[in-house]
Amino acid sequence: MSIDDKAGHARFRAKFEEVITPIHDDFNRFLSECGERPYPLGTFFEESPWMNLLLYPDPVKFDRRYPLPARRFHYLQGCVRQDKAYEIPEFRANNDKPLLYVSFGSLGSGDVGLLKRLITSIGKLPYRALFNVGEHLEEYSDLPDNVVISNWYPQPSVIAQVDAVIHHGGNNSFTECLYFGKPAIVMPYVWDGHDNAMRAQESGHGFRMHRSNWEYAELAEKLALCVGDAAMNARLKKTSEYMTSRKGPQDAANILDGILKNA
Repeated sequence: MSIDDKAGHARFRAKFEEVITPIHDDFNRFLSECGERPYPLGTFFEESPWMNLLLYPDPVKFDRRYPLPARRFHYLQGCVRQDKAYEIPEFRANNDKPLLYVSFGSLGSGDVGLLKRLITSIGKLPYRALFNVGEHLEEYSDLPDNVVISNWYPQPSVIAQVDAVIHHGGNNSFTECLYFGKPAIVMPYVWDGHDNAMRAQESGHGFRMHRSNWEYAELAEKLALCVGDAAMNARLKKTSEYMTSRKGPQDAANILDGILKNA
């Protein structure tokens, strides 16, 4: 839902609490058996009393009604995985065209139908594309000349080299696209992907698309904007520069070291 859809968020919260109540009651009984206090409805873990490190960068995060206390919560801003180097392969066609990366993670690669539909659609467009199809390589044949598939890619090394990404909105994919300044089309299916898809769109860093209710023309339009929208790419460049300048891993190490020294 949009950040401005207050009524929608209220309806969601009411439905969430209705569905979660019996599960939460079981959880609180377990806590009681362990000598622990019950948790408020909808809460299944508590924050650390010392420090909680958060990954969301300022350019896309929500403006909280009640800010988190800085003494116990710290946004690392830019903190992504490192992986081995990756060399872009030669394609049978479109080697002079923009490069896309498509991945829905290990779980999402099971949606073979969606990936095949995207392969067919991108096969007709002026791009090259690397597709992560997970452990389903045998399901794919007669690939377009502008598509290369694999069961795995060193994702951070790939995203750093492409022009746009299509992903499911998982935390790693979402923050890596922002860190490297790459526009994304987010097709969520579970967990934080739905919120991340909306944040990408509402903050002007990409687009949100339904996983099944989309047409070829919509995909083509959004990909063209990802590659050609000067304002969006300038915004992404600024976000990338901000995130890389913050040196998240060193920031986290210094914070943890300080906590240990003062314990």
